[in-house]
Amino acid sequence: MPSLSTGLVIAGAYADKLRRTLFAQLSNQIKEGRIESSEVARAAAEINQLIYNILVDALKIDKGDVVRIRIDYEVSDGKISWKKDTLNLEIFKRVDEDKIKQTIQEIIKS
Repeated sequence: MPSLSTGLVIAGAYADKLRRTLFAQLSNQIKEGRIESSEVARAAAEINQLIYNILVDALKIDKGDVVRIRIDYEVSDGKISWKKDTLNLEIFKRVDEDKIKQTIQEIIKS
């Protein structure tokens, strides 16, 4: 079963990275006519909406945070179906630069 992994990407750009990765993985099948590019775009939009709901609506992550998205999928009869129970999100929170500088100064002084 194929698996999609975006690698590390800032949250504000995950949708584009996911879409490009999916198209890259399925490029041979598109060229061979086994799947339509419109189906790949539809599937990317479907999973992007779900991930947006999780990241933005539920977890309230910032655009500058970093995420890694992994999910398995299946291609059958020209259709992509996501195995949503395999969805794995890794989230790395960005720490404000001022807070980092302040902490460094506090530690250095002691």
